[in-house]
Amino acid sequence: MLQLQAVAAAAEAAAAPEGAADSAAAAVAAAAAAAEGAAAAAAATAAAAVAAAAAAAAAAATAAAAAAAAAEGAAAAAAAAAAEQQQQQQQQQQQQQQQQQQQQQQQQQQQQQQQQQQQQQQYLQQYLPAAGDIYDPAVPDSPAHSASSHQHQQQQQQQQQQQQQQQQQQQQQQQQQQQQQQKEQQQQQQQQQQQVQQQQRMQQQQQQQQQQQQQQQQQQQQQQQQQQQQEVQQWMEQQQQQPQAVQQQQPQQEVQEQHQQQPQQQQQQPLQQPHRHRRTTSPFACSGVVLEYTMLC
Repeated sequence: MLQLQAVAAAAEAAAAPEGAADSAAAAVAAAAAAAEGAAAAAAATAAAAVAAAAAAAAAAATAAAAAAAAAEGAAAAAAAAAAEQQQQQQQQQQQQQQQQQQQQQQQQQQQQQQQQQQQQQQYLQQYLPAAGDIYDPAVPDSPAHSASSHQHQQQQQQQQQQQQQQQQQQQQQQQQQQQQQQKEQQQQQQQQQQQVQQQQRMQQQQQQQQQQQQQQQQQQQQQQQQQQQQEVQQWMEQQQQQPQAVQQQQPQQEVQEQHQQQPQQQQQQPLQQPHRHRRTTSPFACSGVVLEYTMLC
């Protein structure tokens, strides 16, 4: 009986240091797991901050590009409007000049006609044949000869007037052709400007779509990173909980086995047998922390 009591006391004395070592190992493992969890949380926070900054930068770049495109479109529209106004003003000035020239020409023609009429009246008054005068066109000084020469002059003047009118008509036709050419050029320029604006709009839309796709990809990557971090945290929490359950079960089993095995060994071996030391590994190796300690058996 005394031997059995001594064996039980020795087993209890050996189990006490082992429980203290297990509790110390569990505390160290829990501290390490907490540190890893804090590091993972800090990394997740930093990644989220970086992702938010990248998203904000992308949004700012998109807004800046849209503002620049809008400014370019407004500037192009203003330039096109100014060019159209200048062209219209030039056309109006040209038309006014043409009208003034036509009016001047008409006035000159009217003046010439009036002068001719006056000359004819004067001639008739001066050179009408009086009673008894010889009416012979062959005689140079006769009224008939003077009348024929005057008619010849009038015909020449009429021909000159007709030539002038033809020249004026040709000038007007040339001016009209020039105006049509200018209008066609303006239309071509407007079409080109419209095409350029459409191309710019298409490019802007493509850039916006690309930026949106990049933002979506960044958001997806951020979500994936967050999910991975959450999974890692959950796994670490599970690993923290599992060693505690193992720690609570293992010491009791070891103590019971020692109580059952030591009396038999004590009967076979003397009490003054030297103590044996065995090196055991902590069950917390899965969390990245391996603890070894010497247990007294």
